[in-house]
Amino acid sequence: MSDIAVKKLAEIINAPVEVLLKQLQDAGIHVDGPDAWITDAQKFKLLAHIRQGAAPVSTGGNKITIKRRSTSEMTVGAGGARSKTVSVEVRHKKTFTPGVKPAEQSVAAEAPSSPAPVASASAPVAGARLSRTEELARQLSAERQARESAVQKSGQDRRQQENKRMERQAAAATAAVATPQPAPTPAVTAVVNEVAVTPVMPASAPAPVVAVTTPVPEVTVAVSKPQESVKPVAVPPIKAAEPAPPMPVTVTTSTSSAELTENLSAREQREVVVAAAREEAATALKRRPSKLKPKPALAPVEVVDVSEPEPEKPVVAEVVVEKYPEAAVASDDKRVDKKSSKAKVTGRGGREELHVPSTGGGGGGGRPGKKKGGGGRRDAFKPDSRQQQNNAKHGFEKPTAPVVKEIEIPTTIVVSDLAQKLAIRATDIIKAMMKMGMMMTINQAIDQDTAILVTEELGHKAKPMQEMDDAALLAAMIGQDVTDYESKPRPPVVTIMGHVDHGKTSLLDYIRKTRVAAGEAGGITQHIGAYHVDTDHGTVTFLDTPGHQAFTQMRERGAKVTDIIILIVAADDGVMPQTKEAIKHAKAAGVPMVVAINKIDKQGADIDRVLSELSQHEVNTEAWGGDVPVVQISAKTGQGIDALLETLLLVAEVQELTAPVDAPATGHVIEASIEKGRGAVATVLVRSGTLRRGDLLLCGSEYGRVRAMFDETGRPVKEAGPSIPVAVLGLSAAPEAGDEVVVLNDERKAREIAELRREKQRDTRFAAQFVSKSEDFFTQVKASERAQVNVLIKADVQGSVEALRTELLNLSTDEVEVRVVASGVGGISASDVDLAMASKATMIAFNVRTDATARKTAADNGVTIRYYSIIYEVIDDIKAVMSGLLSPEVREVFVGLAEVRDVFRSSALGQVAGCLVVDGAMRRSLPIRVLRDNVVIFNGELESLRRHRDDVKEVHMGTECGIAVKDYNDVRKGDNIECYERIEVARKI
Repeated sequence: MSDIAVKKLAEIINAPVEVLLKQLQDAGIHVDGPDAWITDAQKFKLLAHIRQGAAPVSTGGNKITIKRRSTSEMTVGAGGARSKTVSVEVRHKKTFTPGVKPAEQSVAAEAPSSPAPVASASAPVAGARLSRTEELARQLSAERQARESAVQKSGQDRRQQENKRMERQAAAATAAVATPQPAPTPAVTAVVNEVAVTPVMPASAPAPVVAVTTPVPEVTVAVSKPQESVKPVAVPPIKAAEPAPPMPVTVTTSTSSAELTENLSAREQREVVVAAAREEAATALKRRPSKLKPKPALAPVEVVDVSEPEPEKPVVAEVVVEKYPEAAVASDDKRVDKKSSKAKVTGRGGREELHVPSTGGGGGGGRPGKKKGGGGRRDAFKPDSRQQQNNAKHGFEKPTAPVVKEIEIPTTIVVSDLAQKLAIRATDIIKAMMKMGMMMTINQAIDQDTAILVTEELGHKAKPMQEMDDAALLAAMIGQDVTDYESKPRPPVVTIMGHVDHGKTSLLDYIRKTRVAAGEAGGITQHIGAYHVDTDHGTVTFLDTPGHQAFTQMRERGAKVTDIIILIVAADDGVMPQTKEAIKHAKAAGVPMVVAINKIDKQGADIDRVLSELSQHEVNTEAWGGDVPVVQISAKTGQGIDALLETLLLVAEVQELTAPVDAPATGHVIEASIEKGRGAVATVLVRSGTLRRGDLLLCGSEYGRVRAMFDETGRPVKEAGPSIPVAVLGLSAAPEAGDEVVVLNDERKAREIAELRREKQRDTRFAAQFVSKSEDFFTQVKASERAQVNVLIKADVQGSVEALRTELLNLSTDEVEVRVVASGVGGISASDVDLAMASKATMIAFNVRTDATARKTAADNGVTIRYYSIIYEVIDDIKAVMSGLLSPEVREVFVGLAEVRDVFRSSALGQVAGCLVVDGAMRRSLPIRVLRDNVVIFNGELESLRRHRDDVKEVHMGTECGIAVKDYNDVRKGDNIECYERIEVARKI
């Protein structure tokens, strides 16, 4: 055993430090404070003092009482919803009287659940034989017994004594005066089992327990008079509606035999002590109230008269657990005292019932604090329920003025969501929009401006929602400015533009010593190509753009990312429409131009005419006093190519093109596609920095890490510097051509920006749909009468998809509409065929093919798939399909003209005109017009055509005939009758 601090010893025995210091002082042990240390000898001395002070030697006046209790639940009642759960507490009590022989106490020892007997206090303290474990256990037991005696209640009184005590308690509570209870010392030599229903009472003054006691034969009660009287103490009464949770006290006893502790080692003894301390702490923690409450006032202490006990009788009390509020109204047959926690009432059969107020949440009679169902039914019959309802003040007040809400409107919002924000019905919004001339449904999306107008129309306030800007987020991510890096000269990016078949690709082929134009379908360029060429004059990056009118967006993108534009003009053809468009793009981008007049070796080349036409479009060449250089070349023979390259490098030198090399790469997507086995492939032109394999790339609304890079010849490369085009693999999907490319270092942020951009694209698409759906109702009805050509476009690259989509949509007329169901990059799959089949669309495969599954599905379901490699063939075929859907044009063809010479009447036909055919022929089955002074006065048909009383089908020029006009009797002499024929002529787009 070792020394221990006073504070540590107090924690082990679970006693207050102040109490322990007081006991040490009483035992004659001097300590400086809680941090002082005491020895084993001092601990033995303290234990002996405590034992002597707790149980002095007596001949029978004092005693030791040990109590133990266990709690369980029992369901009583008829079962079902009417049953109640009652908390049952079983208590075991053992009283030991010093001086009595152990044989006389054998009856108590035979009880099954009674605790072990406690050693007599008169026995001498054998400090040498007791171990530290037994000493601490005995000390702990003494402290607990002291606390237990302060809070235990008298539970051995009979029912008559209990009723008398209740009456005295009610009287004492009314007078706010209580008398302290003397400590009776009966010596009980038998075990009494108690079943008690214990309500929650304040810990400072626990209420008596209503016990259902099983009668035990031969119970002897010895009554000893109180040694001293206690003066009454006046304490304030406790309100019945505010009980405090009980503070349970657990009494733990240890075996008094010293022989058992002698057989244990020191380590085992310490473990026993620690286990006991932990168990006690856990029990105290579990029984601790969950919420701190104000400490209630002390309850009145009862005075129990035990001077003349009556004979023992079996008592059965019916316990009805019911909670009444403070403001309960007393009835005729049941009275409730508001100032008492218990009330005595008369129940069924004339017997008395003890009603104990429950602290539980419900009226089911469960454990304290536990809610049970069924309480609402009983609450309806409480006498004060109607009064409480009348006294309760309603919390809602009807607004006297209209409620004006202020909401934020996003870019697009669904009608139902707008109604939810305004807390109104969606039908009210639809009605308001109908008044504004818009037909909408509850699930349709409307744009921001329309939503703001509707909100203001309904009397509320709306403002645009401040949305996160992806550009600002991207700028915050990039952080470091590119100006922090050293800039170095970079190669120029040159874009070749001009009209179709003017020699753009042929010029590039001669420079690259290749034959790209020969490999293009139809001999025309349909893709934008990026190449870098190492010449004797330096490195130059070329962008070859299509010249066909369908590739306007490609040329526009090429003009935006370039440094110099070569404008190719054929010497024998002059300025053409796409040449004019290229000039417009160059001026819009502010890019310098170099005019290359091609095909100068052909006969009929007129250079002066070309220069004159260029000047008409504000392209002032150096030969005409301007600043635009002009070079005459021949892409076929190579004449003037070197001069053109020198001119390009001279213009680039004047521009002083530089870019940082070590900075994170930025650039633009020139073209994008999806290839089998490679996934999404994007052709990226690096503008600044260096793009390396493994970099995290953000391309518009797509992102990914660079898995591989290839140059224009297909060779893998590890990095690409400024002005170098490369094909990049590893993106999540094919980006849009023209998207900006940025290298980032945070994948989570890159994903966030990509998602934000996708949402903006989706909002834009919804807004476009709203514009088409929010037109006038009659316009929609008229549009529904138009014929539709549904197409599904799949192409090899994103630029071709854009070109086809734009061109086909531009073919729509007032009678036939071209509707692009879907478009995408890559081959045709089975899902594409299913979509085309559902929408009855024609599939257009531009430079792509169909897999075996999709081909079989299309053949089985009759889906048309058209394969193309030249864009104008697609346009011509769609025009032919649209022409077939056009209604034919009706034309009137002149057949003959007859002059009325005389008019006579017929009994069978009425008025008949005698005519002479002066032109063409008159036919009976054709419509006619009656003209008077070259003015049409009647349109109809011939009823009869006769010659010499014979019906004839046709009368030729110079022949007389009789004509009867159907439903017209006002033909006069000198009128002309014209015969014509209606024919249908097929129209074309």
